[in-house]
Amino acid sequence: MRNFLRRALFEGEVIRLMGITLLIKPIGVVTQMLLANYYGAGRAYDAYALAFFLISFVDLTIGRVFTAAIVPYTIKLKETLDPRRLFAFQNATYLLFLLPGVLYVLLLFLRSEWPLLIAARNAPPETRQFAARMLRWMAVPGILLLLVALLKSTLNLHRRFRLPAGMPLVNGLLFLAVVILGHARMGIWALPLAVAVGAAAQAVVLGVASLTGGQMAPVRPRLPDGAAAAIWSLSWMIFISTTFQTVNAFLDKMFAAGLEAGSISSISYSMIVVNSGLQLFSLSLVTVMFTRMSELIASGRIGACVDYIRDNMIRISRLVVPGALALALCSGEIVQVLYERGAFTAADTARTSGVLMMYLLGLPAMIINSVVTRIFHSLQKMKAKMWLALQFLLTNVLGNILLIGSLKVMGLAVSSTIAINVHLWLSVWVLRRYDGLGRGSILPVISRAYGLAVVVWLIYRFSGFGAWADALFAGDPDLGQALLTAAIRAAFVLGLYWILYAFARRWFVIRSRPR
Repeated sequence: MRNFLRRALFEGEVIRLMGITLLIKPIGVVTQMLLANYYGAGRAYDAYALAFFLISFVDLTIGRVFTAAIVPYTIKLKETLDPRRLFAFQNATYLLFLLPGVLYVLLLFLRSEWPLLIAARNAPPETRQFAARMLRWMAVPGILLLLVALLKSTLNLHRRFRLPAGMPLVNGLLFLAVVILGHARMGIWALPLAVAVGAAAQAVVLGVASLTGGQMAPVRPRLPDGAAAAIWSLSWMIFISTTFQTVNAFLDKMFAAGLEAGSISSISYSMIVVNSGLQLFSLSLVTVMFTRMSELIASGRIGACVDYIRDNMIRISRLVVPGALALALCSGEIVQVLYERGAFTAADTARTSGVLMMYLLGLPAMIINSVVTRIFHSLQKMKAKMWLALQFLLTNVLGNILLIGSLKVMGLAVSSTIAINVHLWLSVWVLRRYDGLGRGSILPVISRAYGLAVVVWLIYRFSGFGAWADALFAGDPDLGQALLTAAIRAAFVLGLYWILYAFARRWFVIRSRPR
């Protein structure tokens, strides 16, 4: 069984990390169902979504820069530094990366209205005021979120993958407990408290584990000669490109602030589902692949790295492409089952399901791009990635401007899906220039997967299966009927895709044989 999983899916450590993530996800699903029931999709939840992005911005940018710049650099230093000097370097990098986070948190605490003028300029004044009050309460947990990101990177660097992968369980259980116990008395203010409790608990667990496990030591921080210049040269372009990507992730909410109340909430609820799929791979496969690629490139084994990337790309594409298509065609049932109860109305379901469908169609590109980005980081080709990140941001801005008028909030999701796919194809094209890592390992694989998905959708659309599934239960189906409808849709799409994949793979092998 273990060998079959390795051949059909991924290597053992990745499977174990995916298993941890899958065990954690039910906690997140239950939490989101309760949030929809308690708070619905109105102005209060809109304000929380705005505030949460602004406090998480610090770990989404600085934390990712630390991972992308420091992890490959530390792998190289491990060959030349003794453990004590390596720990001194590690502690110095903590201070370097925590300092800008502290300054940003002070800005949020003292002048919370300033960033909201940029992030939510078109939002109603009461929404901005509500979000500003939340920011003051959530500012300090922001620096704890950054510390958590740094500690996770350190443990992953030392191949202790499982504890960081298990942290969402700690955070999820505490968040859920605080929301259940505090929603009646505190209302929406239970959410900032839940964020603070979860961040503090993760920081304590990871810090103690790193110290007792030998991944950290209380030694005086010190950078080796030339390290400061090297870190700066590696970091500044990654920071710019990561900032572009982080802002891009929030861009839809910024545009949605000027639409009807609940539009930001619809995007947030949709992204919870999308991020579940993205995190399944980013917390497992991408983490393991980044460490392994950095090691192979540092040792000069480019050919082995190409084979490693190609094998994993094949496994990724044959899972995420049909899976995302199946989920997209079930978006209405997914939203109804997960969210439509209590304060979350049928109108919220209709709006959110359209947004979710379009985001899900971009999910394969999000997952594959997360691997491609790590290839750039492993090669330390930061300048190219910075310009590609700018292209991603500008493409999404242009799409939002063109589509928001006719399609409203769903137009923002359409624009994001187009932008991430254009970004992925351009990134792969650029990557082919560097050391052969992208040559023949990515583009043909994702082209075949996307082509098969288009064929499956055409058959689904024009065979009448979709209309037949819609007509299974007349009127307003209950939750059980909605689940059954979704299961039938998904089974048809997945089954058809894998049948076509088997035929296409056999045809390709036959055509590739020498005559």
